[in-house]
Amino acid sequence: MSTDKHVRLHAWLAAHAGVATMSILLEMGFSERAVYRMVAAHDLRILQPGVFLSTHWPMGDVQRMTAACLRNPNVAIGWLSAAQLWGFRGMPKNRLIHVVVPHGCTPALRGVIVHRSRQIDPVDIVQRADGIRLTSPPRTLMDIADSVGDIAAASVLEQLIDGGRGTMATHLRTLARLAHPRRPGVATMERVLGSRPAWSRALQSELEAAVLAEIRRQGLPLPEIQLTIVLVDGRRVRLDFAWPRWRVALEVDHPYWHAGNEQVHRDKRRDRLAAVDGWQTCRLTSFDVEHGLAVAIGEVGMVLAGRAGELGTDR
Repeated sequence: MSTDKHVRLHAWLAAHAGVATMSILLEMGFSERAVYRMVAAHDLRILQPGVFLSTHWPMGDVQRMTAACLRNPNVAIGWLSAAQLWGFRGMPKNRLIHVVVPHGCTPALRGVIVHRSRQIDPVDIVQRADGIRLTSPPRTLMDIADSVGDIAAASVLEQLIDGGRGTMATHLRTLARLAHPRRPGVATMERVLGSRPAWSRALQSELEAAVLAEIRRQGLPLPEIQLTIVLVDGRRVRLDFAWPRWRVALEVDHPYWHAGNEQVHRDKRRDRLAAVDGWQTCRLTSFDVEHGLAVAIGEVGMVLAGRAGELGTDR
């Protein structure tokens, strides 16, 4: 029996960064007296009241965060601590542990900064397998926006959208849902979201987001998104990405919308009609995006340079 409970204990510690609560240890068959004997023998150390760390594990931020979450089910890691866990770029160094709790909750925690909130919706919380609960990327950005400022908040917004952690619409909905005149982050996020170039608002798919990120990375001129043009037959069509100055269009063909010979025929005819008005259309497939995006965007860059040479303009 002793062997079984120690096996269960080691499995739990391995899955929870070396941290366990008294209630978990009691469920495994350890007595409270046995637990404190392990503390006295320096096999366990107390992180929070009723929360212990195996001394075979390092004492780091993850362990402190795990202990706070296991101590109280209302606690979620938030603010700069959540930003650290999500890998937000450009964040100030901060070794303090920040947690978010519902308004009126007074968690018995040591060594943490507690932020109380009147509104914490289920969509705001992400539960990790290791026991850490933390605020979602959009909620985290909203919470820290005032403290990090417009430039850093705008940079993180781009990072999150490029990384698939919330579309522009997601961040707008988060602002609308949490907005309150005195709430931290509202004023900054209103400025950041309101000043984001209009072309960025129309990104429709993950493929297009990946393409735009690679265009930025390679330093190409930023395109207009979902530009509407009128073909010679009078039809109005939208281009995924367009550089009107050089009459270059870039279309991203998702297999769901661009499958079948009929669709291919329509796309090619559209390209021919656009060419009558001087447009050169480049097309990418999902295979290009997933397996050779850098090369494909480099080729688009060469097309842009070629058109600039033909028109006698700088790229």
